[in-house]
Amino acid sequence: MKKAILTALVPLLMATSAAFGSQTIGFDDNNGTATAGSYNSTDTFNFDVNLTFTNPPASSPGYSLWLEVPTALAPFITITGAQHFVFTIATDGEAMPWNFNDSSGADSGYLTEKSATQAGDLGATNSTAVAPGSSKIENISFALNGAPAGTYVLKSTIASPKTSELSGSDFSDNPFAAASYTITVVPEPATLSLLALSGLGSFGLTVLRARRKG
Repeated sequence: MKKAILTALVPLLMATSAAFGSQTIGFDDNNGTATAGSYNSTDTFNFDVNLTFTNPPASSPGYSLWLEVPTALAPFITITGAQHFVFTIATDGEAMPWNFNDSSGADSGYLTEKSATQAGDLGATNSTAVAPGSSKIENISFALNGAPAGTYVLKSTIASPKTSELSGSDFSDNPFAAASYTITVVPEPATLSLLALSGLGSFGLTVLRARRKG
């Protein structure tokens, strides 16, 4: 009996799994490691957002996208520009830069971006629904402003009310799994020089004290 039930369930499960599509986004800075970069504390950088989705949905009129950064980096990074492809009508067209100063939809220890009066949705729509496939949908530009040295992980959001997701023409909401980009901020060359000089000075004082004791 159990064998008969399992035999009947397998085709059903296969049919059910085939009824669900998938939707993913990924970041690519087109330089070395796609999802990571090292920058000085006042550098600018950008990365592409790539989308892949399969049927269903059979087509999509647009998507929503928000980003979040650790609170330690948030005051020192802004979004300075966003260029859209495929989906070409920006959801939030307010002037940039946008700051990371909103806790709405953010993970613990993170803040999301926000425009002047709106939620800061980096997504876009299109006048004609887009068919499943893979494509570059956006390029996002950032500026660092005195960011402290360290390693930080920028992520797309997954939490309500800022869920990064693909909209289906069937009115479905299809959340993306979180995509991430690792930002490593290194000290400026001048700072490294000062640290080196400071180290040499400390070493000289240690030697001098040792000689005096001797």
